[in-house]
Amino acid sequence: MKPYLPYQLLLIVLFALSSCSSDSEDPAPEPEPDVVAPNVTFNIAGSSNTSGGTTPVFSNQITINISAQDAGGVAKVEAYISDQKVGEDVTSPFQIVIDLTGYTSKIPSSGKFQDYTLKIVATDTSGNQSSSEQVIHIDNELPAITNVSMGNGIIINGNTNAVTFSVSDNEGLYSVITYLNNSLLQQFTDENYEVNINTLNLSDGENNLRIEAVDLAGNTVDFDVIFIADNTGPEITLDSLEANQIVDEPMVLAPNVSDEYSGIDTVEFLLGDVSQLVLEGEVLYEWELDPAAYSTGTLSIFIKAVDTLGNENIVEFPIEILRRLITINIPTGFFNPQSARLFVFASDMDGQLLDVERIYSDTEIVKLHTALETNGDFEYMLTFGEYISGSIGNASEFTTVQNISPAVMPVMSLNTYQRFLNQSNSYLVPTENFDFNDQLNIVAQGFDYYGNFNQVESGQTSDISIVQRQNVNTGLQSNSFYLALYNNTLNTYSYTILDSNISNDLIITPEMFTNQGVEQRFYNPIMNGDPFESSALDIRGYLTQDDFNNNIYHLIDNHGYGYIPTNGIPYFFTDAFSNYKYTVRINDYFTERTGEPEASFFPVDWTVDYTFLNNRINLTTSGVGHSVGKIFIDSETPEIINGLNVSYRWNLVYDSQKMEQIVLPQIPDEIQSWGFYSIYENDGFKVQQVEIKGFQGITDYYGYLDGVIKNNKYSFTVSPNMESKFNSTSQGYYNRAPNFLLD
Repeated sequence: MKPYLPYQLLLIVLFALSSCSSDSEDPAPEPEPDVVAPNVTFNIAGSSNTSGGTTPVFSNQITINISAQDAGGVAKVEAYISDQKVGEDVTSPFQIVIDLTGYTSKIPSSGKFQDYTLKIVATDTSGNQSSSEQVIHIDNELPAITNVSMGNGIIINGNTNAVTFSVSDNEGLYSVITYLNNSLLQQFTDENYEVNINTLNLSDGENNLRIEAVDLAGNTVDFDVIFIADNTGPEITLDSLEANQIVDEPMVLAPNVSDEYSGIDTVEFLLGDVSQLVLEGEVLYEWELDPAAYSTGTLSIFIKAVDTLGNENIVEFPIEILRRLITINIPTGFFNPQSARLFVFASDMDGQLLDVERIYSDTEIVKLHTALETNGDFEYMLTFGEYISGSIGNASEFTTVQNISPAVMPVMSLNTYQRFLNQSNSYLVPTENFDFNDQLNIVAQGFDYYGNFNQVESGQTSDISIVQRQNVNTGLQSNSFYLALYNNTLNTYSYTILDSNISNDLIITPEMFTNQGVEQRFYNPIMNGDPFESSALDIRGYLTQDDFNNNIYHLIDNHGYGYIPTNGIPYFFTDAFSNYKYTVRINDYFTERTGEPEASFFPVDWTVDYTFLNNRINLTTSGVGHSVGKIFIDSETPEIINGLNVSYRWNLVYDSQKMEQIVLPQIPDEIQSWGFYSIYENDGFKVQQVEIKGFQGITDYYGYLDGVIKNNKYSFTVSPNMESKFNSTSQGYYNRAPNFLLD
């Protein structure tokens, strides 16, 4: 069904449509034109006088803050100076910065400021303009900072350093300020331009003084002075002297003295508070310190240096002045690897300890000192102590050289003494074709080897056993074995010399032995009415001079007799060697000589006796010609102490013409833990032998020290004839007790 509207509603709609149609046909009215100019004002930053009164003065740049208002909006603002556009801004808030450096400040003819008109023009969006203007003066001249009393690079110090300067400006100054390293130093309220620089508050080195002047126009000028602050004395270094160093010989002190900023004025050397030497200027700074000129003790060397500014530096070197007793040179290989400890110590002649040093495997030099004065007749004793320990016991061996004068023996140079390792080379050499109807005996004995063959003991078929010990010093080895064949039935002697490198197929036969150059000789003891008790001879041969110097010997013959046969005491001699050394003992007389044995010997007319108590040996001697005394102390057999086998040995040599009492030295703390010490404390030592000796060519004890001990030589390489009178606990037995230093 089609719908229909009511009639009244239809009329209303038609009326409304009719009204709308008649309205759209009328024209709109024209808008009113915008003829109102913007409102504009301005001010110049930093100026409080923008209109009226005194004309403001500006420096080389101004910033203009502009207020421009308009109902329709402001399109732009422009700045003009004397009708010349100098700036524009189109964005609110409006600000224009103008560079004034191109404008002349004053009229040359009158010297008066040139008037410039600053005009600000504001334009709205309709093109309407309004302006505001002001007369300004321009001052482009900077203040002048002159007559600064301190120049660049100057070096100053201390708390008082006045700096003066002058400041001027064509129109007047607004402020004068000084800065020190960018921190305010002083702001001036008058024209007394002077500041003080206290360098004590500054770091050494470059610092900056800045003077800032601002004129009334705001023109600013800075004046910078770079100066050096130096409040530190010269640097002093001395490499040749260490703190607490022992000074025992003259030494030149040559310090390095330098100053980073200033020159050196003086360098002074002081000992304690006493000046020794003052050197001025840039020179070679040297001073020789001779400790002999000063008393012993601890004191300090001071080196004082002053630079050209007066800065002072003092460096202290504490030292100890001592008298050097001896320098001991120790060769490579001297230290016995089997030793647990090795020490050397010095004592005065009363046994009081002076100094002690331990010797290690890498020790090359030892110096011993004393605080005592060593001039005049001063003497001391030197002791080496060696300690060897094991699981079942320990052994201590001491060697003491008494009556040493530092002037006579300032230096001792040791040698690597004969020391054998536990290793050895053993040979079993078979024998053939010997006549076993005779009593035969083969003896092989030398520096580092031993062996024998006795027919009676070994039977008709037996090997000869030869053992060669290995020396710590591989350069000291026998290159040959000397075998002496005794035919006791026929009283004959023959020998053979074998290469020490024995081949595996070697067989020893009688044909290898020769008696060429062999003879039986005799010697006679000349007793001069004294009873004869016994005598013994030992003769040794050396194949080369080097072997002789190093005591690499081969035993030729040794025998002892309790009587004197009709022709004298017999021995065998061979010319197979280049050098010979032999010893002869007759009763309590002993001699060691080089060369071939003499035909007769005259015992010396000396006597020696002793008593031992409280570790002191009291001596009674007589006779002339002897110079060296020797005391041999030995435990013989180990003593049981705290369940351990403890043995000891002590050899001492002394001036036999001077000494009547020998004092055993006090034992250093470092050694008192050794096993022997309780024996020492309880006066339990056993003196085995005391002797006095004389050496041909050595006139006194100091000659013995210089010739034998100083360079650790065998005495027979220095003197061809040594004679001794000894007092031994074993009658008829001479104790040599050799070690690295003695015999």
